[in-house]
Amino acid sequence: MAGAALTLALTAGSSLAGTGDDCPPNPEPGKCYEKVYRPAQYENYADQAGGRIVTRQRKIREASFDWQVIPCDGRLPAKRVH
Repeated sequence: MAGAALTLALTAGSSLAGTGDDCPPNPEPGKCYEKVYRPAQYENYADQAGGRIVTRQRKIREASFDWQVIPCDGRLPAKRVH
């Protein structure tokens, strides 16, 4: 009975691992990584419309995720606020 429960727990854990999106591509052994969200970046500009100046905004960079190497000593990194 305990063996079946252990097998079930291990199988469930592997199915919860996901598609690998939470792991950096080609990680190097011994290095720690942090997945960082970079929000979309916008630029304001003035446009003339119907004899008046209108301030508009355009997107210059899409939102994305990036991997950064961070210092590690075997403990989980502290949560950072960006």
